[in-house]
Amino acid sequence: MKALPILYSGIFSVLLFSCATMHDKPNTGTIVRDCTGTYLRVKENEDYLVCNSEILQSKKEGEKVSVIFDKTDKCPERDGKIMCMMYHENKGMIRIKSVQ
Repeated sequence: MKALPILYSGIFSVLLFSCATMHDKPNTGTIVRDCTGTYLRVKENEDYLVCNSEILQSKKEGEKVSVIFDKTDKCPERDGKIMCMMYHENKGMIRIKSVQ
């Protein structure tokens, strides 16, 4: 009976650490730009809006990059900026930590 709580603690720890480091590995994606912003396309039809897009300024559209990023709920860099009225479907917003 004492082994059961230890087993649960071990499983919980593994799951917690695996989720925490999910985006600490480089992800390869393609840069996509339009009037709505800069996106990182990591899979076909799986674009993520880049909040800190200035970090990719020197990269060309369509260029493949390897980046480390975190998903985010807020993108204050885009507040007050005028964007076009086009809709660009995306899987969420990301903040790039580093470009490899």
